[in-house]
Amino acid sequence: MYYNSYRDKLKLYISKNVFQPTGTSELLIKNSINYIKNKKKFLDLGCGSGIIGISIARKIKNKNLNFFSDISKFACRNTIKNLKLNKIKGIVRQGSIFEPWKGEKFDYILCDIAAIAEKVSEFSPWYKNCENNSGKDGTNHIVNVLKKSKKYLNSKGKLFFPIVSLSNEKKILNVAKRNFLNLKKLSSKEWPLPKTMYSKKKTLYRLKKNKVINFKEKLGIIIFYTDIYMVSN
Repeated sequence: MYYNSYRDKLKLYISKNVFQPTGTSELLIKNSINYIKNKKKFLDLGCGSGIIGISIARKIKNKNLNFFSDISKFACRNTIKNLKLNKIKGIVRQGSIFEPWKGEKFDYILCDIAAIAEKVSEFSPWYKNCENNSGKDGTNHIVNVLKKSKKYLNSKGKLFFPIVSLSNEKKILNVAKRNFLNLKKLSSKEWPLPKTMYSKKKTLYRLKKNKVINFKEKLGIIIFYTDIYMVSN
């Protein structure tokens, strides 16, 4: 299938085995682009179809400083196809988190790695053809990234990442504060929960009671949210 991206008329091919971009992906692009300068080295970590890195590369007209990685071989192949489709140069490597980038440093890291509670992902429409594996509270991957990313950032480097409230937001923020001097929320957006997930309402409320996830219900509509953060030292 093909996907038209945020404002840019960016055309992407999305393989059935690759995570479909969501509003969170576009929110991350929209709120990070103003901080990313031209001729700087950036990494799209957990690139999926490559939507984030390719959108950034087109906006800042980077030629040889675009890097992408994902644990999924299908995602890496998909990103390579989309780089060619959009005539963007980039280096794509397969591997978990920072494994493909030993010895490398970046000016910017943009991370949209899976981060919602696994129980929620099981009945969500977002992970039909790909795995989540982000743990009971959805924090495994992003916590790992926050703990290790300083080693892969230049001295004035910045990491951008989303927190979806269908994960343990407090835990993620605590790890971010312990590992970085500066933490800034760039944006917040509310979303209506897909109606297909309402059949699991009891599960959602149990997870909320146990402080695994967070959401609110208004006029019968369940609302969750995405916050976009930037960290640096």
